[in-house]
Amino acid sequence: MIWEMILLVAAAYLFFSYILPYIKLKTFEQGALDEYCMIDIRDYQLSHRNPFHMTTKNIPLSYLPRTTKEEDICDQDIVVIAESKIAAAMAARILKKKTKKFIYYVTVS
Repeated sequence: MIWEMILLVAAAYLFFSYILPYIKLKTFEQGALDEYCMIDIRDYQLSHRNPFHMTTKNIPLSYLPRTTKEEDICDQDIVVIAESKIAAAMAARILKKKTKKFIYYVTVS
């Protein structure tokens, strides 16, 4: 009985921590870019070589947890610019701890 409860709690943790942020991500259809907070999570070299937009804030994925602890990211809906949907889901998971806003993503190769 105890092992079943532990497995159930572990499955719930995995679902809400890793799978649900991946499912809830929505693709961003470019519209009014000023209404969103744009965060580029690619590393500095990739974002410099292939810039997305001038108002994009570049915070690499490895620096995102520290940056969200030190400062407020944004009070608008967020668009994550990433190399893949998996990286965007990881960033969404980090950002969801700090904000309740919608998080969209755009993949840029």
